[in-house]
Amino acid sequence: MSYLIYVDGAAPNNQNVCMRGGIGLVVMDEDNEIVHEEGITIDRKTDSAELELLALVEALEYAEDGDVIYSDSDYCVKGFNIWMDDWKDRGWRKSDKKPVKNRHLWQQIDELRSKKYVEVFKVKAHSGDKGNDMADLLAVEAAEAD
Repeated sequence: MSYLIYVDGAAPNNQNVCMRGGIGLVVMDEDNEIVHEEGITIDRKTDSAELELLALVEALEYAEDGDVIYSDSDYCVKGFNIWMDDWKDRGWRKSDKKPVKNRHLWQQIDELRSKKYVEVFKVKAHSGDKGNDMADLLAVEAAEAD
């Protein structure tokens, strides 16, 4: 049985300085029933890009061969599917020769990706997708937790 894994990050006040964020993870079975859900508080200075990557790391750690991960982050989906191999070939630099931001997380993602076959797809945020909406809610709740 393969699972559908939805992830999201939430960074309140990201336009200023976000001092606490959250990530949400929702795992659904083939019947669209939730089999696992969690919200994780990141209690330090962070930003939305880092939170989305941390959520992807959590999903990859949870995933097994054949699972599908959904993220509403273009950065994560394109990074995983398109950019990462080129970054590695260039010594973790972008095409403009600047270092890849959050390199340590991308390297962790690359390591996890090498151990299992998992696909990562884009899901439109706030579009009524049950898994994505739940992951978003869990991320926001984790970011706002006391």
